[in-house]
Amino acid sequence: MEVERILFLAGAFITHAFVGYSLAKGFTDADPRLGIGFGLLPDGDFYFPAAWEWPFVHRGLTHTPLFALTIVVATYAVCRDRTITLAVGMAIGSHLVIDSLSPAGIDWLFPLETTWSPGIAVHGLVATVVLWTVSIGILVFDADGLPSVPYWTLRTE
Repeated sequence: MEVERILFLAGAFITHAFVGYSLAKGFTDADPRLGIGFGLLPDGDFYFPAAWEWPFVHRGLTHTPLFALTIVVATYAVCRDRTITLAVGMAIGSHLVIDSLSPAGIDWLFPLETTWSPGIAVHGLVATVVLWTVSIGILVFDADGLPSVPYWTLRTE
């Protein structure tokens, strides 16, 4: 693999992990490391053998709302914790939203192959700087001690 491709993928992976981390940390009381793992989860399809065909390719099955919903439901079924489930949903959802804007898009209507996108270079320099700036802003905003999403959405008063 050429150096440019390795740097591109490294930047994309780090960005997905950081966005997931910042969303989990900024808007939930869950362990923000969940945001790293689940922010990267859709790219687990890089481990599929090259001989496999659609939907077991990059931006196939693991880059669909159906996959994300399955992961979120399974998370809640296993841990029965809304805070953790929210962190997982935001992290994996952020990955899908980011990739859906790229030229390759994602299959929003899976199992139909419907990869339409606006064609934004979301892993280019400008978009990456914007994603990192927003993520840092979320982390800074969270640092002032405001309550997280679950606090104000799950209150019983």
